Amino acid sequence: MNRKVLSITGVVLVCLALVVMSGGRRLLADVQGGSGVPGLISYQGFLADGNGDPVADGSYPMQFAIYDAGSGGTLIWAETHSGVTVSGGFFAVMLGGGSCTNGCPLDADTFATANRYLQVSADTGSGMTIFPRQRLASAPYALQAEHAATSPWDGLTGVPAGFADGVDDDTLGALACSLDQIPKWNGSAWVCAADEVGGGGYHHVITVAASGGDFTSVAAALASITDSSSTNRYLVQVMPGVYTETDLVVVKEYVHVRGSGPNVTVITSSRTGATPANGAATVELLDNGRISNATIRNTGAGTFGIALYSAETTRAAVVDNVIAEAIGAGGTGHYAAYWNDAEAVIRNSTLFAGGATGFGTAVNAAFGSVNIAGGFPQALIENSRLIGGSSNNLENCTDNSGTGFGMQISNSTPLVRHSIICGGHRGIALYTNGNPQIQNSSVKVSSTGSAFLFEITASGSISVANSGISYVGNKFTGAGTGLRCVHNYDLGTWAALSNGATSGTACN
Repeated sequence: MNRKVLSITGVVLVCLALVVMSGGRRLLADVQGGSGVPGLISYQGFLADGNGDPVADGSYPMQFAIYDAGSGGTLIWAETHSGVTVSGGFFAVMLGGGSCTNGCPLDADTFATANRYLQVSADTGSGMTIFPRQRLASAPYALQAEHAATSPWDGLTGVPAGFADGVDDDTLGALACSLDQIPKWNGSAWVCAADEVGGGGYHHVITVAASGGDFTSVAAALASITDSSSTNRYLVQVMPGVYTETDLVVVKEYVHVRGSGPNVTVITSSRTGATPANGAATVELLDNGRISNATIRNTGAGTFGIALYSAETTRAAVVDNVIAEAIGAGGTGHYAAYWNDAEAVIRNSTLFAGGATGFGTAVNAAFGSVNIAGGFPQALIENSRLIGGSSNNLENCTDNSGTGFGMQISNSTPLVRHSIICGGHRGIALYTNGNPQIQNSSVKVSSTGSAFLFEITASGSISVANSGISYVGNKFTGAGTGLRCVHNYDLGTWAALSNGATSGTACN
């Protein structure tokens, strides 16, 4: 057996309580168990060759074993899977569902004492390669709860007063906690408290995976949720892979869709529509919803194609560590993120739009924000990149198509901090009212003759403070006069630019 030939990254996570490491990488997985024995452990992994590239797609024999030590020790349980499907290096199996050869079945007795280590072996054509063992933390011991299912309160200490009466009528009532809090019992009442693991205090976990999960479709997993609320939160954990959706992926209230990382979990569709609405979007984000750690892509070639759409949301809706791409070849309106009367938060993300054609008429906008119900929604964008119009998502804004917008805004007042805005045709375009505010960021536009850094066509203003500016010859266009600049500098020369509150004198 040659351990240099292959490498493996595996995932074992139970109710978000367990994270293990292999090869220096963070690993996730899901353990599923019902009220009956044996239990099942959903294990997802990535199988690579000696160069770190995924092995060829195919079906490979694999063996799984649990020991009581990191090396040597006693074999507790083992089973064989004769053919595990591997696609792009990724695979998923249900431990406890193969051909058991030792310690059968996989149940509470398997985890009767501490110190359990999972060993994985795979045969890609030259015999079984045994990979280093991964220690299993406490989550699998949830199987032991089966023995306590009928335990009486008698003899137990610290029983909450509301439960000691033996009547199961104690609930959370009308308690409403924020997305970063979890309901907890303080000894006499339910209260909102900080969630130690972060991200929300979930009451339900649903797994989406190519195989071995609860669902194989993200849209279907979300459609199954009908009772999410502030006191009944859901986590939808999406494992590595590409999920091609035909139905709209709706991130509902008090639901967190969490991938395994941008470009690791990819949710994609070719949905398009005649108007920029959710019918043209891959993902719709509702209020109090959250999506993170994923790539959201729209490849539609119809009139409008949108990666992320949000309407009438507050800042309780969050996008974090996401790559959003609207990159269909054709069409006239591509938006990485389109916010309609929405104030949802975008953090630590990359928004990129390209592919729509039609010089001066088509739009490739990283971020579009409009309002049709009155008022000026104030979306918050932090630590992100907004790039529109070029053939890739690089920050050089090279684009000769006359379609690219970093931001396209109407009746809206988004706030952008510590971010990069880069447009091939316009850096920021304000068409009707509003006051977008840019702070501690960079605003760039390409060097094409028709490109302008700022455009204001009606009343309203664009305010830029403490930021870097880059334009070759065209700073401003439009009938509006509300460009406001203070304490900005030239990104090329680092020279200070002029302060001012009108288009003619600001940022010169």
